[in-house]
Amino acid sequence: MSGSVNAGVDRPAAQSVRPFPLSVTAIRDVSPRLRRVTIGGTSLLGFATDHGATWDLRIKIVIPSPGRSLPRAKTFECSSSEESGRTWRQAWLRLPEAERGDLRSYTVREARLDEAYPEIDVDFVLHPDGPQGPAARWARGLRIGDRALVIGPSITAGRCTGIEFAPGLARHVLLAGDETALPAIAGILRDLPAGLIAEAIIEVPDAGMIQDLPTRAISEVTWLERGGQAHGALLADAVRRAVPAPLCTPGPAVVDHVVAAEEPLDVGPERVLVWDTPQYRRLFGQGAKRPERGNTPFYAWIAGESALVTSLRRYLVRECGIDREHVAFMGYWKQGTPQR
Repeated sequence: MSGSVNAGVDRPAAQSVRPFPLSVTAIRDVSPRLRRVTIGGTSLLGFATDHGATWDLRIKIVIPSPGRSLPRAKTFECSSSEESGRTWRQAWLRLPEAERGDLRSYTVREARLDEAYPEIDVDFVLHPDGPQGPAARWARGLRIGDRALVIGPSITAGRCTGIEFAPGLARHVLLAGDETALPAIAGILRDLPAGLIAEAIIEVPDAGMIQDLPTRAISEVTWLERGGQAHGALLADAVRRAVPAPLCTPGPAVVDHVVAAEEPLDVGPERVLVWDTPQYRRLFGQGAKRPERGNTPFYAWIAGESALVTSLRRYLVRECGIDREHVAFMGYWKQGTPQR
């Protein structure tokens, strides 16, 4: 991997994804709230990464319906690589509802694809003191040898899709998120080059989720234990302290940034998840790219609960005047709404 951080830049709009039939090879409880599941299989020989780095690479995991087997991988196969982003989902939706199970998005915590039997690790957040969603229930009941089915990027496309982390030439990176963003933040820190300055702020339920996050970058990791406080309150305060407004010198450039800022993009079936990243806008043609104002030394990556992400987006873009091309905001879930 080169010394510059250009992950995610200039990826083509058309990407190829496909199903990867796998099996569970290891299960480890990192903490009472975090279970690391290792899934592997020879099909991963065709799994794409960004030149060996995974950053915040997202995949879809098929969660079987209760009492049902996983759908066959062939169900998801696409006839056209140009239509792959839609075709596999349409094929899945054609299955009877009782048989198709659920789709959940997860981050590849680590990939070991050069081994004879390639594997990837996926971290599942468990909820020992609350209701369990389909993915948490599935992860709790897994046994070694169980089947798993992943929808992910294919190496046949030549490049990797599902990565939003794209700092370009920035030399100072801010990473902020709740426990659902922890696997992605860990992966980003692991893949950062030496010399880059990285500040990570992570809010977790309690000290049991705190872990070592190796990196070659010049890093500072701040862990915030939520305890009984409202979800995201500590993180929001910490980000505001880390990036005081205005970040830029007041003047016409800041006014231009703020006026050009739009409301966050709502995505998902219920249109409650914010997903506003340069990669997403370019891929789906959401608005014209504004003229470049030169390279910025700063880049922010924010992920977690959607209302929290929306609030931080408004602060960083509107109050601090940070250009949208240098910030990625991702709502991974919404309180009170099941994730799709």
